[in-house]
Amino acid sequence: MPYRKDLEEEKTVTEPTDETVDNSTVLAFKSKKDKADRVVLFTIDDEEYTVPAKPGANVTLKFLDELRRTGNEMFAAMSLMETMLGKDAYQKFLDWEEMEDEQLSDVLEQVVNLAMSRVEDKAGK
Repeated sequence: MPYRKDLEEEKTVTEPTDETVDNSTVLAFKSKKDKADRVVLFTIDDEEYTVPAKPGANVTLKFLDELRRTGNEMFAAMSLMETMLGKDAYQKFLDWEEMEDEQLSDVLEQVVNLAMSRVEDKAGK
């Protein structure tokens, strides 16, 4: 039988390096117990739809991650809107039959601006 090098198994040996995480300091975080302040984003027939007044860094990070993974700004903005409004309010907004393109565009623009204001404020410092 002829020798075939491509059938030979390759073994990878990982050597320990000096580049390791310093485990002597443990980072500890605490969640806030109180709910974040919310502001009215829009109303439909006098019903208020609210979003966090100051979206957390995790909200902005989720939006940027969705944008990075999908490359689709509209899809990422819709996901952000659901996160900020909450599932029930988001579903009610989706079910609103009289919605027009401009209204959807305005709401999406507002949630993106609100979420990105955190990043833009930090960049401006």
